[in-house]
Amino acid sequence: MTRILIVEDESITAMELTWQIEDAGYCVLGPEKSVEEAFKTLVRCRIDLALLDIGVGGKTVFPVARRLATTGVPFVFITGQPASRLPIEYRGRPLVSKPYALPALIALIESTLKQGSAAASRSLDTGRAQDGHGTS
Repeated sequence: MTRILIVEDESITAMELTWQIEDAGYCVLGPEKSVEEAFKTLVRCRIDLALLDIGVGGKTVFPVARRLATTGVPFVFITGQPASRLPIEYRGRPLVSKPYALPALIALIESTLKQGSAAASRSLDTGRAQDGHGTS
């Protein structure tokens, strides 16, 4: 089952999002209400995708996004801020504006997971070709 980490510090929003993601057939980790708690979950658990509110516990979630990016885990920002307020390095990342439409969020999760799988497969194929074990 696909595991989705939710990082959201607003309790009602976190609960609703958790229920919605579970109802869509995904396993939810969290919701985590701080950057520190999100890092603890990343150490303890394998995740397939993360949903990140930009502002959590008075901090930005960008250190978590940076860790996810370096480990190849896809993520989606969920925010009330415009994309133009994101640091340049994150402006091309998937983003859903609050309030969000559930069908649009689920579609974005699915497409982001597919893109992540395709990127992982390309990396695997490249690795095989470089180590001489690729197939022709």
